[in-house]
Amino acid sequence: MRKVNINALNRKKSCRDSTMCCPYKTGIGLVVVFYILSFTFFCYAKDVAFQATVDANKVGLGQPIQLDLTFDNTQNMPAPDPPAVEGFRANYLGPSTRISIINGKATSSITHTYTLLPAKVGKFQVGPFKLAHEGDNYTSNAITIDVRRQPTEKQSQEVPGGLPNAKDLEQRIYLTMQVPKYKVYLNEIVPVAIKMHINKLGARDVQYPKFNHDGFSIGEFEKAKQYQDVVDGVGFDIIEFNASIFGLKPGEFRIGPATLQCNLIVANQKRQASSSADFFNFGGFDNFFNQYEAYPLTLRSQEVLITVLPLPEENKPEDFNGALGVFDFEASANPLEVKVGDPITLKEVVRGTGNFGTVSLPGIASDNNFKAYQPQVKQGEGVKSFEQVLIPLNADITEVPAIRFSYFNTDTGSYETITRGPFPVNITQPDKEEEQKIIENRQPGALAVNEEKLGSDIIYIKDNPGRLSKKGEFLYQNKIFLRFQVIPLLLYLLLAAFQARSKRLKTDVRYARLLLAPRKAKAGIRRSTGLLEKGDVRGFYDVLFETLQEYLGDKFHLPSKGITISVIDEQLKHRGVPQEAMTKLKDIFSECDMARYASSQFSKENMRNSLTKLEEIVDSLQRSKI
Repeated sequence: MRKVNINALNRKKSCRDSTMCCPYKTGIGLVVVFYILSFTFFCYAKDVAFQATVDANKVGLGQPIQLDLTFDNTQNMPAPDPPAVEGFRANYLGPSTRISIINGKATSSITHTYTLLPAKVGKFQVGPFKLAHEGDNYTSNAITIDVRRQPTEKQSQEVPGGLPNAKDLEQRIYLTMQVPKYKVYLNEIVPVAIKMHINKLGARDVQYPKFNHDGFSIGEFEKAKQYQDVVDGVGFDIIEFNASIFGLKPGEFRIGPATLQCNLIVANQKRQASSSADFFNFGGFDNFFNQYEAYPLTLRSQEVLITVLPLPEENKPEDFNGALGVFDFEASANPLEVKVGDPITLKEVVRGTGNFGTVSLPGIASDNNFKAYQPQVKQGEGVKSFEQVLIPLNADITEVPAIRFSYFNTDTGSYETITRGPFPVNITQPDKEEEQKIIENRQPGALAVNEEKLGSDIIYIKDNPGRLSKKGEFLYQNKIFLRFQVIPLLLYLLLAAFQARSKRLKTDVRYARLLLAPRKAKAGIRRSTGLLEKGDVRGFYDVLFETLQEYLGDKFHLPSKGITISVIDEQLKHRGVPQEAMTKLKDIFSECDMARYASSQFSKENMRNSLTKLEEIVDSLQRSKI
């Protein structure tokens, strides 16, 4: 995945810093209002959530902390009066609004910010806070704050100012690994959640995590989830990665620690002071690009100890085939009235949660009553179905035998058996004409049905050939016919060339990516053009960034999602890419980064220039023999 939706860099600063506060209001305040109004309809019908957070829950005496009262799914909520909190003096700083789009879902919120100054030592409960507005009552959560006599390493409020110290950084961005239980059975599915917690920091180029899973089999990671959560009263942006594992053998195993790589965005202190005054001028974009730097960061979670238990032998059913989980079982037979030789379809469905890879059904075996075929198996999310065709062999059959499904219930730790059936059926003899068409072979695995017609196997011999006449010249002597014989040869050559090309596309990944690169780039340019006409700055630069990543990755056979400015310097300059194209590449990446933090500063003219650069880059790289 490419970026993290963090609001720290977009939050309004405290008005105590007049240098940045006033330009922020005057420069982009109107644009923020426009976006608020344009997205209001997304959140109109949602429930309003009231939440209280602080930037630190352990502080020193006299050390101020920030209290945020946030109302989600609305931007029309007045500021509550400064809260009367025991042991603190409160001061209202002002409101800030936020709009975010995560996985295509738009949300908005308004936050009223206060400063709390602790006046005495001890543990204090802040909140819950209450607000009555337009006939509705809202109540927030409560927070416990530990006020100590000595100052603590309190987290700074904004990224500008440089890279936080190591202790502060560990509290503001970290990785956790969670499993629902620590004792599981062999082959039991265990969901693993790896969460990246981010508190008022900027991060990008977030990679999927990796972790040691010796003794376990692991599936692919699901699509990452992004949301906000409160941990011990401190608000965090969360990126959650989910995967499933199951134990391969009994014993005690350690999974993890999980590691995750990303880039931390921090201010360039050397250029911040000289660039801040010029940032909001139209010519200040070059200064902005140099104000922020990306620091590679590797996060590491804790280890998790999991005990894998063997399945008990006590009370184990004879027909148990290894199914583990919590399931329900259904079975049906249809039709119930047939003639000998007509098919009956037996349907069996298993639903629930667990390891469906271990779910199998014995079905019904062939015997003197039924000819049974191998069942067809289909598997979906939380369901696995089986369809088996049965052919009744005599009219004495009165029922389809019962079906038993045995599994090990991982919640109760015991074996369970579900029985469905038997299913009563009415089998009749076929009509006499149909009997003549049925030839039955009782040997295992054979049942043939043939139809014979009297006289169809007799060919009469003519005793007189009749009148003979010349039909004309032989076909092989016709010139037109001979010329047409070239067409099958040409078609064969074209088909052979097409098959060779298709085979290469399937086996030569590099060739396939290189061939598809310009086509995918044109599609991305068309999408960008549409967003340009709509004036969607964020969407435009997101599509522009993804198009450039995919094109460079396909063109040079590199991982597309990992292409950054540093990769361009390290990889592409050795491949003979023209210097002019390299410069334009860096410009586009810088403009895309700029659009994330100050999209309101981009006009349609800026967007057209960026799109033109992308078209020139693609055209230049396609023309050059690299």
